[in-house]
Amino acid sequence: MYYYFVLQQRILSRKMEELGLHPVLGYILGVLIFLGLSFYLFYKTTYAGYIYVATGLSVVFGFGEKERNDFLKTTFPLSTYRRVRAAENGLLVLPFVVFLCFKTEFLLALGLLPAALTLSLFNSGTRLSLTIPTPFSRFPFEFTTGFRKYWLLYLLAYFVAWKAIEVTNFNLGVGSLAFICLLAMSHYALPENDYYVWMYNCTPRHFLLKKMATAWLYLSMLTLPLIVVLSIFFWDKSWILFLVLALGLFLIGAMILAKYSAYPQEMSLPQALFFGLSMWFPPLLLMVLPLFYKRAVQRLNTYLQ
Repeated sequence: MYYYFVLQQRILSRKMEELGLHPVLGYILGVLIFLGLSFYLFYKTTYAGYIYVATGLSVVFGFGEKERNDFLKTTFPLSTYRRVRAAENGLLVLPFVVFLCFKTEFLLALGLLPAALTLSLFNSGTRLSLTIPTPFSRFPFEFTTGFRKYWLLYLLAYFVAWKAIEVTNFNLGVGSLAFICLLAMSHYALPENDYYVWMYNCTPRHFLLKKMATAWLYLSMLTLPLIVVLSIFFWDKSWILFLVLALGLFLIGAMILAKYSAYPQEMSLPQALFFGLSMWFPPLLLMVLPLFYKRAVQRLNTYLQ
């Protein structure tokens, strides 16, 4: 078990080196970014603790893929596999638990760690002989796989919106809407197999337009029910909800352009950091979107002619 975590650390270090970043500097930068975002979140909202817990659990979900854990089961005896998964989930949420304790959110911290350890018993892709139906099958595959993988987090977002209505807290409802937008963006984080690009019979420009139109349609389908319900109870502030949705649609389109500007590789660290910075200041994206678009067309020309 010890050597498994040593191997994971070496893999992470080598990925940093491939990005042109010294591992030590990468770890320090990661800690600083984590602390900066954490302090900013707790500064902006009184419900930061709940958002923080949801974020920590979403990280755990990302490591619970069925294919990945099936491989671990073939590598380790069942008892060792259980210990590896529990230790892995515990380490993933440990920074969140420590920061929650620093903010004196002890109940949330005590709830997050057992929840993460419990999730180590399941795969995020486990179907339990039931295929979760989605309205996204017409245009695969990002939202279909993403929704089935993170459906619990979507359900959590709607639950938070319901609590926002119950306690008459509009900001909490806006937070749930923004969380759905960010969750939808995560479906486009990793590059797909080139077959899923090559099968489109169109030019790179039309391909990007189709991808963005699909993302806009599906994100609207996920958020409009929530917006309608929140608008009924917060009618005088409903314009803010549509503004957040518009920003979400803009950012998911930018995410698609950024993704394919690096295709078939993942976004480089400078690209990812710059895109993350632009999310906090969207006008900055207006300056780089033409560059993302131009590079994406150039990259896709290899697969689409």
